[in-house]
Amino acid sequence: MPALLRHWFDSLRPKSLAIARPEMLRATFGATLSVLIVSSLSLYLSDFAHTHHWLVASLAASALLIFLVPTSPLAQPWNVLLGNLVGALTGISCAIFLPHPIAAITMAVCLSMPVMLALRCVHPPSLAMAVFPAINGIQNYDFVLFPVMFDSSLLIMLGMLYNRLTGVAYPPVHKPATRAVTTPSRFTDQDYDAALSHYKQTLNISHDDLEKLVSYVHQSAFRRNLGTRRCASLMNDAPLSCQADTPLQQAWDLMRERRIKALPVLDQNKQVIGILALSDFLQRAGLDQPDNLRQRLRRFLSPRQRSAPTVADIMTSPAVTANANWSVAELIPLFSQGRHRHMPVVNDHQELVGMITQSDLMLELFRILQPARNIQGQ
Repeated sequence: MPALLRHWFDSLRPKSLAIARPEMLRATFGATLSVLIVSSLSLYLSDFAHTHHWLVASLAASALLIFLVPTSPLAQPWNVLLGNLVGALTGISCAIFLPHPIAAITMAVCLSMPVMLALRCVHPPSLAMAVFPAINGIQNYDFVLFPVMFDSSLLIMLGMLYNRLTGVAYPPVHKPATRAVTTPSRFTDQDYDAALSHYKQTLNISHDDLEKLVSYVHQSAFRRNLGTRRCASLMNDAPLSCQADTPLQQAWDLMRERRIKALPVLDQNKQVIGILALSDFLQRAGLDQPDNLRQRLRRFLSPRQRSAPTVADIMTSPAVTANANWSVAELIPLFSQGRHRHMPVVNDHQELVGMITQSDLMLELFRILQPARNIQGQ
């Protein structure tokens, strides 16, 4: 029993909020400044409006939503304006037709919620806006124009100005309804909507925010997995190699015998000075022509009146290399820019320690993406 109670109390403990301190200060200062401006103007104009109800406390809650969670569906201008309008009208009407305050308060909440849901203007502080005239017996509909609509409109304009000046889009810019067919996506709009409906989070997070969040999670996990993997863990640590003065026939026979498509070329200090690939034979010997391939190759490799050709005659130099301590992610731009699909891996002294192929990189990327594919299939 004590263990169950401890577990129950632990479940009530709030989780830490992952909010950066600059963002907390930005939102706090914005909400404080906006409340100061709205309350000051409302108090000044209350004499002209001939009312002693110059401010509604629920506007402070609206300020929290506008400045702290400006992308929330509950904090959008439509929700603030129309939600407060519905709340004020409902509360005044209930105060008129239901003299008892408890009945007026209860009916104001009962009517405001379905109306806000139907109009898609759910705004939690608007329920407090409905309670305020019901509990105070306000029966004049002028209260809707001032202070409710005046204060709400001013608060929204201040939120737009301050948020944009501090680098936050309010209201957020929604993506176009049509999406280019050339931009592949792992998930569709229906997938995001289904997830929001399943977890009943439609009112807490927008479709666009969920899509951005999922995309960022995928990118972060991708970078994390690639960032922790080093070339040393991916490479073949016993690669074959040759030297610049190695006869081409010998290098060709070695590549055919071991069924490899590239050989790093080393100097006397075992440092990489070039790379010899099958594409070098094709381009430099004229083998890229479809006719008489065997005869062309035989003539190129066979000794003529001059000395036999060597690796130095056709190798690519200098070779693009990777360091064994590099992240696997650093290989992606190297392979995309080069014409070879094999990359020598060197140590800090530029000595050959391994070999990585484009296929090795593709298999590693597949391994990283496999968990996401499994999750998607569940």
